[in-house]
Formats: sequence, structure tokens, C-alpha cells
Amino acid sequence: MGTEFEKSKPNGEDEQPITVARRIPETSEDGNSEVAETLGHTSRAVITYSAQSSIRNPVQLIRDIAMDFWLGRELAWRLFLRNIRGLYRQTLLGLFWAFLPPIANTAIWIFLRQANVFSMGDTQVDGTVYILTGMILWQAFIDAFQMPLAMLNKNRNLISKLNFPRESLLLVGIGEVLFDLLIRLLLLIPAFLIFQVTVHASILYAPIAILGLVLLGAALGLLLMPIGSLYQDVGRFISMVLPFWMIITPIIYVPLTTFPGSLLNWVNPASPLLLLARDWLLLGTTSHFATGLIFGAAAIPILLIALVVYRISIPVLIERMTA
Repeated sequence: MGTEFEKSKPNGEDEQPITVARRIPETSEDGNSEVAETLGHTSRAVITYSAQSSIRNPVQLIRDIAMDFWLGRELAWRLFLRNIRGLYRQTLLGLFWAFLPPIANTAIWIFLRQANVFSMGDTQVDGTVYILTGMILWQAFIDAFQMPLAMLNKNRNLISKLNFPRESLLLVGIGEVLFDLLIRLLLLIPAFLIFQVTVHASILYAPIAILGLVLLGAALGLLLMPIGSLYQDVGRFISMVLPFWMIITPIIYVPLTTFPGSLLNWVNPASPLLLLARDWLLLGTTSHFATGLIFGAAAIPILLIALVVYRISIPVLIERMTA
């Protein structure tokens, strides 16, 4: 395994920066030559290490994060293609597994509704399409929420043994979430035709709300990722909370408009953007534009904070992995 480096001469100061080149791997862990070659090209960037905490210069820290996203784009694309091919290669049903979760969940709730277990309220469109759309959007949010911890656990060997832009793993994760989401959204085409749902011009705005929903979920997942990687209790707790979280999110029923139920539209981070996206997809009009706009705008600073947390915590987590 080859290594290139340059080291600056110390001037007697403990915090003298050290400039080094990233380690250049000759092969990848799984023998994938394309990924190994990409890692080699990505690793040639010269970086500077300093004893001073990077959080003291937040502007430079944000620039470094953006630069590593750019440097890791090619590696992210290679890993994304490899993961997608491997995900469906040894399955009998192939891409149908992407369709199965929303279909199965929708079928269960439609059965319960017909059995008068619960009431949906006035959905203004067929209940099947309403629930199916909500399930697709909810699955995208939860996939994004669980993505950071899943990517860290999945790539522990890669992270602990090779030096490369760690932000590329986030690009891979977001790419996989959006890929699965696009596949599931194809279900809405036959659903719209079968249940004669009118297509409104507002459907063109829906991707904005959907992207905000995915980024907000990823940001919240990033904030939990450091502690979740250290303690397995966090992952188990999330698994226990998710069913309850889904119930209090207006997926299978119209959102409550009276107090105190209306508070769920504000305290539940999944609700505003999900409701806005579904209204734009199905109804053409929405009463959730204000809350959706607020949460969509809030997703940007939350995501920036989460990326800083990710950047700062990764070296500590790597040290724990290799200890």
C-alpha cells in the first residue's frame, strides 16, 4: 500500500500545522477495482492538520465540508452504483422489494379502515391513494432519518482503514434514499389512473417539499448518529419509537385542526413537509404552506449544524473503532 506525504518543519510550537497527502490505497476491501481506483484519485488531495480545534473557525469548517463533498462526489457515485447493483442482484423479486413496504402498509390500513377500526375524515381523494401517498413520503423520511447511522455501521472497515472524504458516504446514503423514493413514486401513476385522481399544476412544486422532508430527516439522523454509534440502545429505542411516531403523523387520517391535536403539526418534525408534499401531489391546494415553509427553512441550518457535528465526531468514532 503506497503512501505519499509532505511534512512541514516545526518551529518549536506545539500547534504547528502539518500538511500531508491522503493515503492512497492500492485495493479496496471487497476487491472492487473501480472503487479502489476512485479512492486513489480522491486521496491525492493534500490536506493540513492542526492541533487547533476546527470549530474555532466555523466559516473555514463549512468550506472544508463543502470541499470534501465536492472531492468525494466521484467516490460516492461509484459506491452508489455498487450498492444498488448488490442490493437487488441476489433477490428473486428484484426492485419489487422497493415497492413492497408502502403497498403492504397501505393494504393493512385500508383493511382496518373498512373494518371501521378508525376514521380517516374527509380526504377529498380516494382513501387508498391518500394513505399510499402518505406511506411513500413517510418511508422516505424514515429512510433518511436512519441513513447516517446505517451508513456508518455498514462502512466501518472502510472508514477505519482508509482516509477519504467521509462526506461521500452521506452522498451515497442520500442517493439511495432518493432512488428508492423515485421507484415508489411510480406507484402513484397507476393509482392516479385507477382511482381517477385529478392531476394539478401544484404537482410540480411537490419535489421541493419532498426534498426538504428528506434533508430534514437526514439532518435529524446525523444529530443522533454519534451517540447512536457508541450505544446500541439508541438504535433499539428508535425501533421502538417509530411505530408510535408513524401513528401520530397524519398519514392514515387527515390532520387534526383543533387543539390540542393541532399541536402535532408543529411538534412533529415529519408532519408539516409531509402534509405539504401530499397536498401538492393530490389536492392542488394546501392549508399547510406556512408550517411547511417554516420547517423547510429550518431544515437548512439544522442540516448545517448536523454536518458540523458529523465532521467533528468522525475522528472520535474512528478512534473508538480502531481501539
